[in-house]
Amino acid sequence: MTWEGAPPAGGGGDGCLTVAIRMPIRILAVVVVLPVRLVWDALCAAGRGLRTALDWLWRRLLLPPLRALGLALAWLVKVLLVVPAVALWRYVLAPVGRAIGLAGRAVGLALAWLVKVLLVVPAVALWRYVLAPAGRGIARGLDGLGAGAAWLARVLVALPAGWLWRAVLVPVATGIAIAVSFLVRWLLVAPLVALWRYAVVPVARAVAWLLGALWRGLVRLVRVLLVVPAVFVWRRVVVPVAREVAAAIGHAWRVTGYVSRAVGRGIAWLFRVLVAVPAAWLWSWTGAPLVRGARAAWRFVKREIVQPVRQAVAEARRTVRTALFGAPARDTRGPAAPPAWQAPGAAGPPLPAKTLPDVPPQTSPEPRGVPHPPGVPHPPGDGSAR
Repeated sequence: MTWEGAPPAGGGGDGCLTVAIRMPIRILAVVVVLPVRLVWDALCAAGRGLRTALDWLWRRLLLPPLRALGLALAWLVKVLLVVPAVALWRYVLAPVGRAIGLAGRAVGLALAWLVKVLLVVPAVALWRYVLAPAGRGIARGLDGLGAGAAWLARVLVALPAGWLWRAVLVPVATGIAIAVSFLVRWLLVAPLVALWRYAVVPVARAVAWLLGALWRGLVRLVRVLLVVPAVFVWRRVVVPVAREVAAAIGHAWRVTGYVSRAVGRGIAWLFRVLVAVPAAWLWSWTGAPLVRGARAAWRFVKREIVQPVRQAVAEARRTVRTALFGAPARDTRGPAAPPAWQAPGAAGPPLPAKTLPDVPPQTSPEPRGVPHPPGVPHPPGDGSAR
């Protein structure tokens, strides 16, 4: 028998560190994981039992009262809110709303006619026969004044300003621009270009080369002192140890699963022997006879008391109704016609009375799969007593 997931006999290329730590890690993992697995399986079983109990409690105890309460609340809401609201809307609000709508429509039509007669028609006449002609005359006068003002502005302002711009301002501005560009080129641009070309660029190249050399040296130093040892430790120590720890935890989880299932079967056997079997025996000897006796008593009460009382009440009600309203009308249609297979006037053969076979008294059999406790007599009529 070999450990599941163990390497082959030849070693399989595992290092000495892997071979040395494999067995201690697996033993430690089993010791650590076993309580966790037992607790986990116990919690799973408790969760399943709690879910079953809550489901039964909801379906058997809580849901029927809640459904009845919901139906009662729905009926109350319908009777107390929906029906009065519908009646109020149908017989009060809707007629009042239609009357208000008709009245508002009539008032609106009257107001529209008054506005049209008192405002719209006079305003249209005022605009058409007073304001529009006056506006057209004012517009023609303003057009003439605008043309005269434009001619005066052209003669007195635009022509002198154009001559001043072409003859004076443009030549002066051109000379000033040439002088300023000459001064800027030789007093600012040329010195700055020379400074950049013969001073800044060489110094920057030297600094960049020095910084590059320092960076390459720092990178090589970090690689030699940090990266190579870290990669070696990761590849030769961390990865094998982590792989073995993961394999050990998986193996321990599977092994503890077997142990947990064995413990669960033992607890289930103890519960069956100490609780289920005595409870079944107690039920078969006490609860079941009591239930059968209660059922027989209820049948007797229903047959001997409830049905006669019901018949007496129906007879009394029929008597009272006959005394108050008279006897009901009799059926004058005559007897029913005989069936097709029977000849007219011939009575059918008498039907034999039904007889019930003799039924032996019922006994409480021993539950299947439940051993009888030693030292307790068997119930009467049980074949096991013989």
